[in-house]
Amino acid sequence: MKVTIKDIARAAGVSHPTVSKALNGSPGVSHAVRQRIVNIAEQMNYIPNQAARRLADKQTQTIGLLWPKSEALFFHHLSLQIQQEAARRGLDVMISLADPPRGLRAFNEHFVDRIIFWSPPGWQPDMAFIKQKELFQGRMLLMGGGTLEGTHRISVDRSGAIYESVCYLAAYGHRRITFVGDSYEKQLGFTRGILEQRLDYHEHYVIAAKEGDSFPEKRVADLLDSPDRPTAFIVDNQSYAFGLIKLFRDREIRMPDDYSLIVYDDIPEMERMEIPVTTIGPPIRKLAVLALEIMGSKEGQGQEDMADIEIKCEMNVRQSTGRI
Repeated sequence: MKVTIKDIARAAGVSHPTVSKALNGSPGVSHAVRQRIVNIAEQMNYIPNQAARRLADKQTQTIGLLWPKSEALFFHHLSLQIQQEAARRGLDVMISLADPPRGLRAFNEHFVDRIIFWSPPGWQPDMAFIKQKELFQGRMLLMGGGTLEGTHRISVDRSGAIYESVCYLAAYGHRRITFVGDSYEKQLGFTRGILEQRLDYHEHYVIAAKEGDSFPEKRVADLLDSPDRPTAFIVDNQSYAFGLIKLFRDREIRMPDDYSLIVYDDIPEMERMEIPVTTIGPPIRKLAVLALEIMGSKEGQGQEDMADIEIKCEMNVRQSTGRI
């Protein structure tokens, strides 16, 4: 049975307001009485009601993550890194996978005053979110590319990442490169790299596949069987990477002897593959550290004080890429 302040008061022979003052460090209680109450509370294994405390001071030591409903391992690893960085600063982390307005409402109800919200490029708040944002009194950081007035922002140079990937493969002699994915930013980087490097281009070298769709196995298989088959692939995410690697395995295709592969997002799983995979993406720990620095900053909250930072992606070269 949960121990309450009234239980401690009865054991100490004092009123429950006196117990409350003693445990909260408020004035009006002698040192001896305070120490006796604290000792009794510890003996009874008393757990403070943090929700009640928040009602009193409207502050928490908690960061709320408004996180996407995604199976992408990137978000799993990033949330773990944020939790670890928060713990080093004495902060707790709560994660909401609900729709953003509902998640923000829940954080408002629990007086969470620091929120990190992953929002993709082009995200637009709906009226329900705007209403909850008007009630929010703390500091909010948008990660991923979305924008919203009165919030900090960390974006990712996705276009530059894919451009760098094309240039890297071109330097190793690859002239026929295929991109699998549907990100507008990444496709821009791919097209820019193909044009600037004067590489071969065919319409089927871009295989559009929307996020959440299954790996377009038949389209890729048809491309592998065509006379214009590529020598390298750049893949938008780890889900498509797993699908492509399985297709390679089924066809006894070897990396990098037959094809080179670069995958967007550097997650540990790519390094643990049978053939470790070259990746490019935002460094996860750097993202987490930067986010916690912004959340813990004591700077003002005027619009001119809002951070607006673009993270450059980093390439990790492994055995899946080689010279043609």
